Amino acid sequence: GKGRPTPKRSQARAARARGGALPATASRKEARTRGREERRRSTREYRAAMLSGDVSRLPPRERAPERVLARDLVDARRNIGPFFLAAALVYFLGGIVPNAYVRLVTTSLMLLGVLAVAVDSVVLARQVSGQVARKYPDSRVRVRAYAVQRALLPPRWRMPRPRVSRRDGQR
Repeated sequence: GKGRPTPKRSQARAARARGGALPATASRKEARTRGREERRRSTREYRAAMLSGDVSRLPPRERAPERVLARDLVDARRNIGPFFLAAALVYFLGGIVPNAYVRLVTTSLMLLGVLAVAVDSVVLARQVSGQVARKYPDSRVRVRAYAVQRALLPPRWRMPRPRVSRRDGQR
């Protein structure tokens, strides 16, 4: 006999992709521990790259030039999203107050905020997709939803970190 159990199909495929044989001491517990350590290491590396904003070290999905352009366009403009977060906080606090007038004002503010975010999101999505289509005409990378979700966050919460400032629009 071969002295070890037959590998699972997923293990055999992974070994073929690496170009090597399966490790001889691959008990389930060891394999799970090794996989967990590998995931933690790659997560730490990606997080460090996201914090630094260095495009060359980012995960492959974030390295796409279309996404880099979309991030720079979002980061260079003033967006409604962070103000909407403040309006949502005011709405939440206004709901606690037992005054009907305060609740009416905060609800109106929240509805106005939702409308403003919707309009800003449509404008931003069109701007970003137009710029990406102009610069990369054959691109299949989707950037509209990516740009909108990035615009909803305050700049200091965005990952990867912004490379451009709002003042000058350049790096």
